[in-house]
Amino acid sequence: MATAAKKKTKKIKQPLPRTAYRRNAETYKILANPKRLEILNLLREQEMSCEELVRTLGVSKANVSQHLALLRYADLVTVRREGTSAYYNIIDPRIVEPCRILHQLALGK
Repeated sequence: MATAAKKKTKKIKQPLPRTAYRRNAETYKILANPKRLEILNLLREQEMSCEELVRTLGVSKANVSQHLALLRYADLVTVRREGTSAYYNIIDPRIVEPCRILHQLALGK
């Protein structure tokens, strides 16, 4: 034999562009906070004002506002203003599905 047969390697197509992984990692960092996950799960059920979130979560308005600002920055929630009130909505309710799946796995379901 003059030369050994070259092994052909199959090129694997990336499921997502690498930029998507970097962006997703940044979003996961923002989601890695229990209060922000709680806010998203509440907003999955209904639109809520900052004041309603403060009462429901039992934390300060400043704290809720900081969480909402990060969620807005990550394009996970939107805000609708009505007079002096701001109402928040989740952009896509599917974002909380991993939270619900992990909860069910912890319960053994």
